[in-house]
Amino acid sequence: MDSQKWAEFYRSDKSNTGFVFIKVMTTDGEHFFLRKYEEWKDVKKYCEENSVFVQDLHLQFRTNQAIIDVEGADALYVVRSVLGAVGQETRHYLTIGVLSDGKMMKVMYAVPELIREKEYEDSLDNCFEEALIYNEEKKAFREE
Repeated sequence: MDSQKWAEFYRSDKSNTGFVFIKVMTTDGEHFFLRKYEEWKDVKKYCEENSVFVQDLHLQFRTNQAIIDVEGADALYVVRSVLGAVGQETRHYLTIGVLSDGKMMKVMYAVPELIREKEYEDSLDNCFEEALIYNEEKKAFREE
């Protein structure tokens, strides 16, 4: 991740201090700094059209940062999620999944604090297809 590009982008708009960012760098060096979750589909489209994958994935709120280990991943998964209980406040999360060796490991980060609250293994069947970015290089390798 190019920290200089991030700093320039972040400083370009004073309202950036109020957002949780999804920061992405692809294998061809392209950077995406997502303010809104809905922009994840733009990253997915870019990766598919250019046959690239995510090299770096970070979450950031102000100076708090969560760096996601994507080394060797077959696919990445990013969704917004909530957890609630009767009589308690509903909590909002960004759930990040990394598919490796057929196992989808998910981590729920409370937003905006980016506190890692829950970690679990899930099946690919429980993932929204539109939120998955596949590593086309690994897919091609598996098909050979």
